[in-house]
Amino acid sequence: MATCPKCGRENPDTAQFCSHCHMTLRFTCPACRHAQTHGGTCDQCGVDFTKYALMMEFQLESELRRGRSRASSHRNAIQQALLLPVTGGFSLLKYLRSRMSGE
Repeated sequence: MATCPKCGRENPDTAQFCSHCHMTLRFTCPACRHAQTHGGTCDQCGVDFTKYALMMEFQLESELRRGRSRASSHRNAIQQALLLPVTGGFSLLKYLRSRMSGE
């Protein structure tokens, strides 16, 4: 049985939260999945839970931005290919020149 540090009530060892006050009883490390009775830093691998979560959020945000940029680039290329008969190829040349210069 695990005793809640906040209210002192006994809870089963498998409980994640206190059944009375809902205080977190077990914290799981996001990196190594080690379970412990306190948050902050993992006792097994030393990972700071907050920094790890922020790093993962930043990484996902970066991947999302890259995906959006790639999709926008593909849309622009398709648009220029479809306009080719109308513009005589001038807009496609302009688009390719801007891609080459990195704009």
